[in-house]
Formats: sequence, C-alpha cells, structure tokens
Amino acid sequence: MSELAKVLDQLDPSRLTTLLVDAVGEYSPSNSEAPATNVFAEALRAAGLPFRRQPVPGITGDEKRANLLVQLGPDEPGLHLVGHVDTIDLGFDAELRVSRDGDLLYGLGTADMKAGCAAMVEAVTAVLASGLKLERGVLLSLVVGEEDQGDGAEALIDDELEPVPLTVIGEPTRLVACIDHYGYAEYHLRGEGTRVHAALPEHGVNAIHATLEWVSEILARLRELPSAERTAASLREIRGGTSLFVTADACEVLLDVHLPPEADVAPLAALIEASRRDVEAKHPGCTLAAEQDFWAPGFVSGSPDGVLAPLARAHADIGRTFEPGVFRSHSDANLFRAAGTLPVVLGPGALEVAHTGDEHVSIEETLAAARLYAALVYEACAAG
Repeated sequence: MSELAKVLDQLDPSRLTTLLVDAVGEYSPSNSEAPATNVFAEALRAAGLPFRRQPVPGITGDEKRANLLVQLGPDEPGLHLVGHVDTIDLGFDAELRVSRDGDLLYGLGTADMKAGCAAMVEAVTAVLASGLKLERGVLLSLVVGEEDQGDGAEALIDDELEPVPLTVIGEPTRLVACIDHYGYAEYHLRGEGTRVHAALPEHGVNAIHATLEWVSEILARLRELPSAERTAASLREIRGGTSLFVTADACEVLLDVHLPPEADVAPLAALIEASRRDVEAKHPGCTLAAEQDFWAPGFVSGSPDGVLAPLARAHADIGRTFEPGVFRSHSDANLFRAAGTLPVVLGPGALEVAHTGDEHVSIEETLAAARLYAALVYEACAAG
C-alpha cells in the first residue's frame, strides 16, 4: 500500500459525519463562536492532534473566543488549511434547524463553512493516524469572525505566522479549486433633505427620492465599467423616512459591489462620485454623500505551476480533474494574499445556498473534500 493510500484508508466517513452534524447543531454567529469551537476542539483532542487556542477579543467580551491552531511536522510549513467556524446571525425571528435528507445535511453553516472545517479536521486526523512522515509542516487553523470583520484571520496573521507557500480556505466552491478571487467594495450612501408636511412635498426636499435616483444612476452606469458583465452589485439595505405624515429628510443605502479579480476600485469610486454630482444638481437642497466602508482587492494567481503544482497532483491522486476557477465573493483569502501567501479557495457546498434558509451540503461531497485535503497534505508536505 502506498503512503497516500495509507492516509486515505484512515478517513472515517462516520466520524466525519458526526463531527459535521455536531458542529452545525451549535449556533455560532460571529462574536459568539465558542459552542462550535468547543465541538472542533473536542474532535482534535479525541484524535490526539496537538492544538492551542489563540484568544481573539470580541465585542461581547467573551473570554472563551479563540482560534484553534494545529501544527504537524517540521517547523517549515508547506501547507496551511484554514476554515472559519462562525456563521451569520439568524436574526430574532428564526430558529436553528438541523435536518438530514439522504445525502444532504440542512442547517445554518453547513456549506459556509462547517463542512469545510470538518473535512479539514478529518484529513489531518487521517494524516496523523497513518504515521505519514512529513518533510514539511502542515498547519490547520479554525478561525472566528470571518462573517463579520475577519478579526480571527487578522489575529492569526498578526501572530507572527510562519510564511506558508500555499493556503487553502474551505469556503463552498463545489470542490472547484478557485485560484483567482474577486475584490469586494462596500459603500454607505446617504441623502439629506428637508422635512415638510407630506401633503406639500414641493416645499421640502425628499431625501428618499434623491437617494433612490442616485442609486438607480449608479446601477445604470455600472454597465460602463470595462468589466461590467462580471461585476455584481447588490443593494443590501435601504433605510429612510418615518411613519409620521412628513417627507423624508434622510435616507441611507448599503451598496455591495463584487469586482472581477483584476479590477481596480478607482473607476467604481469615480462612477459613484460622478453620479452623485449629476443627481444632486437635479435635487437642489438635497445633500448626497458616499463613504467607502470597505475595500478588499481581488487577485489573480496565474498558471497552476510552481506553488500550485501540489494542488494539481492531489487532484490526480484521487481521480479528480483539476479545472481551476474563480471565487466570486469575499473571504479571508484576501487577507492571506495581502500577507504574502498564495490562497486557494476550495471546499464542499455551494455558495448560492449559503446565508439562506435552505443552506445545505452533501455529506458525500464533504468526504470527497477530506480525501482531497489529505492528498494535498501528502503532495505539499510529504512527497518528493
């Protein structure tokens, strides 16, 4: 039996499924991740994997909030596996529901991304159990806060993390290795007008009217961007007005824009400013303002050579076709890229069901992810 076959033989579908179900069953929104973190910590402890907790201060003051960090093999790392244990907030009117229908497990955080975390833990567990000799180290980091501020990944990077050639982040990609990554911009748009009696709007300035016209103009002009057909814009929230019988004197809009990997944010910012000037001129007395709350540049990794070669070999090892893709959302990969490592986003589940009431993941696909991660550990840290 080959060394890789010995590793793959140690993968336990039942153990993996139990870990995934238990993790999804714990509600762990950003800043309150401890219940899920404890599930993964217990799995690491049961497998005999040495780990440490890295405290990450949160807005709730939870002293138990922490990243889980594992290192196997030599100090010189060849691969870093990263997953986040937090989910979005359910909101006040929702309930945490976990159910299984055949191969599919339903529940908040199944795809985004407790399945990826569970698969990574199972892969590293199998590596340890197989006795595989590692020529280079493998790191496993289960971080907090990705759905909010990315503070878990920031703490990890600030902790004098050893430079790692290749970092794999288990966000849902249907196991497509996304070597290129979109950029993400977040804007806060505000309009201020003059409140008057609702029956006499001509005596005031309605901030909602002006702000919505501004938003419409921005969305229309996005078609003028060089990468317009690959740009995704979403109005995430609109607030304004009052239940009183008056015109709205304020309106606020949160605008998200995902830009292709090679795109710069400057043309978008210029477009928003030009739209503001034009609309403001048509609404005398209304003041419009835009603030860029966040910008994370995208990146292009280039050809699948050099650092990415172990990834291609790992696919071949388990009979999968290596067809690199692009990740269209924001993730911790942007932070790791800025820190000097080469991130690849690769995990079980579909991004389109993440953050929805129908979120689910295939258990078979999660097992396939564990096989792929295990093969990647072999190729990046043990082979050749």
